[in-house]
Parts: sequence; structure tokens; C-alpha cells
Amino acid sequence: MADITFCPQQPWALPPDKLRVDRAAARAERDAYEAGFRHKRIARLPADCPPWVLGQELGWTVRSPITATLTPLDDTDFGVPDEENVPDVARRAQRTQMWKHGRAWIATADTTWLRLHDYRTPHGWESMFLPNGSGTVEWRLGWSARIPDRRFLMVMPPPTPRPHLDVPVGIIAAHTLNAMNGPGGISIAVRPTAPVTLHRGDPLARIVLLHPDTLRATATHTQPGEAS
Repeated sequence: MADITFCPQQPWALPPDKLRVDRAAARAERDAYEAGFRHKRIARLPADCPPWVLGQELGWTVRSPITATLTPLDDTDFGVPDEENVPDVARRAQRTQMWKHGRAWIATADTTWLRLHDYRTPHGWESMFLPNGSGTVEWRLGWSARIPDRRFLMVMPPPTPRPHLDVPVGIIAAHTLNAMNGPGGISIAVRPTAPVTLHRGDPLARIVLLHPDTLRATATHTQPGEAS
């Protein structure tokens, strides 16, 4: 059986937890209606449906490690020729904050929450949020994960997506994931589409361990009556 190990790299980190459906509570509510109410009933209990339960309990829940209000990013990508000055180019683009990505830059208008959550490391302060282009940011979560070689970790929205916060689906290979063991730990991409407030402990995303066959699977289409 494949195993995944979570390790907090920061004291404020909230490592993922396994979601469990409370069948007993759901059945107690159903039975209470039948025993004590004239008309109110629960005719079909989701907790008694194995496909639904498996879907709800798949993977692990990633939770917000902080309380913060995220707002949409007004970002732009640009390059700076050697003979030009980076701040001058940023001013012409009417942007005040800049992050270097390879040979290019990502610049944003003044966005307080990007700079407000720098965290302490043995090497100094580091940013929790790093603009990643197209309105997304990398959110450093302060914990690392280790999965078996040749496996993959899929990041996806939680079962009940949070309004105004997109979590792009992504798949991380074991060799990349297992190397994310620095002070910031693993990071996931998020895209706020309107002001959205998350409280510490709120579900942020879901992660699922994948076998290589999941990515190599193919499909065969047959006509009615043909042997499968």
C-alpha cells in the first residue's frame, strides 16, 4: 500500500488531514425525524451511498494556515533590456511591486496581502505568496510531503469549492514534490477572482495520490452489441 508522509516545516503549518464522513451523525438525524416528526423525513441518506462516501473521503484536505483576505491580482509580465532600469519600466507599466521569474518580471499594483505574510526562516524572511502570472499566486503552506517514487500528487479544489477562489488542477511528480522540503514547504496555485476571506483551518484544496497508470490509461470505444 502506498504511503504519504506529511512534515511541518513551520510552527504555523497545518498539515493535510483525512476527511471522514460522519455516518453515525447522519443516521441519527434521519432516525430522529422518523421517530419524532409527523412529516419530515430523509428518504435517501448520502452517507449510505458507498460511491458518494468514497468520493468525499478521497485524498486529504489542505487547509489555510492563516486568516487573510485575498483580492484579485492586477499583474503584468514584462522584460527589461540591459540598458534600461527595472523600476523605470515598472513605473511606465503603472506597477509598484515586482518579482523576477527567469529573465522576465511579473509586476503587480499595490497589493498589501502579498507582502503582509512574510514568515521567519533560518535565512531571513520569505514571502508566503509569490505571483505566478495570469492572476495566480503560489501559496507556500509551511509543510512538506513525501510520496513513493514514480507516484504523483494531484492538487484540486475542495469538494465544496470556495466562491471567488480558483484552485487550478495540477499534478506534481514525486521527484519534484519530494524536493519541496525547504522552510516554505509545498506550494499550490490559487487565483482570487473577487475579495475572499479565508480563516485559519478553512479548506483550501484537496490532494490525491495517483498511480502512474492513472496518467497512462487509454480508452476503447465500442458500438452497441460489440464485445468489450
